[in-house]
Amino acid sequence: MEIVKNLSGGAVTLSINGKLSAATAQEFNAAVEEAQGESNALVLDFKDVDYLASAGLRVLVGAQKRASASGGSLSLLNVRSQVMEVFETTGLDEVFDIRPKDL
Repeated sequence: MEIVKNLSGGAVTLSINGKLSAATAQEFNAAVEEAQGESNALVLDFKDVDYLASAGLRVLVGAQKRASASGGSLSLLNVRSQVMEVFETTGLDEVFDIRPKDL
């Protein structure tokens, strides 16, 4: 997994490339926590994420809780259909600000 950080207009965007699994969850969590420490507006670009496991979901839920508690925002962009299915199956598509790929 690769994570590229970009700061623009006060928001931090993390572009993730690879799988969000148990093996990568700790690295992903550290990057998300660091980004949320830099800005109240966090955007996660999922354009190159092709797999999302429960460990990745746990990181996202924690990030959403921190964003809500601090009055910040968390948005997921370019979510592929196979990853969107995970959000829909778990009901988390109602919790997150998700923008599917190719809208």
